[in-house]
Amino acid sequence: MSSDDIDVLSTLVKEHHVEMENIHDTNLTCLLYPTNILNCSWSFNTLHQDTQLFVNISICDGNKSVQSPDLSSEEKVGSRSLALHDHKMSLLILHFNFTLHGNWTVYASKYDLNMLEVLSPPQNISASIKDGGLLVTWGSPHCRVDNDPFCFEYQLDMGDQETPKEFSDRLSYREPKVDPSSTYRVTMRTRKGNQCVEFSQWSEWSHAVTVEQSKLNNLVIVSISLGIPMILLAVLLLLRHQRYCFCLPLNN
Repeated sequence: MSSDDIDVLSTLVKEHHVEMENIHDTNLTCLLYPTNILNCSWSFNTLHQDTQLFVNISICDGNKSVQSPDLSSEEKVGSRSLALHDHKMSLLILHFNFTLHGNWTVYASKYDLNMLEVLSPPQNISASIKDGGLLVTWGSPHCRVDNDPFCFEYQLDMGDQETPKEFSDRLSYREPKVDPSSTYRVTMRTRKGNQCVEFSQWSEWSHAVTVEQSKLNNLVIVSISLGIPMILLAVLLLLRHQRYCFCLPLNN
């Protein structure tokens, strides 16, 4: 079976199976979240009204089934969730048994772990203002499947823009011009790029990293702003006083 496709697995009588119109346009989605929750959803809106549906999920380690939970369903549009515990999963197979007028056909769709995984946000996000710019660095996300760093795409939201910035194959970004007196709330999310996986869901947004000008720097700025004019005024008064002293007439 090819991955992320739906094919006939078996049927009651060859060439007399339950036909499905636009079978390859069926909406099937399975996602494995960082919390080890697996969610699968399906939609068969083109089925004949009298068609009965039975859905089963098999979790496999190679060619061996390690879990086949009793998650049967008769919903033509539905979803199921289950928690994966200590099972090592390499494949997930969905079985759809369609029955109509005494005939039945089993369709199946296969997903490997790389296709299922929803990543966690990037690790070790840090942000700071340096040389008038905002420097953001981060680490590669945790991944169940070993992927090269170039596989990951990132979105960066600094809280002051309408759309996030997008990057790939990098672990840092510098915004050259920022207002040092402003507060920035930096958040990030990630996914696998289409050069590694045909479709990948974005992770959740990370916790915000707050960047603000320190109070000490603000105090220095205020001191300089007020201090320099005061120093200049004192110098001018001193010079003026000395000029008046030199011009006083001498007494006999």
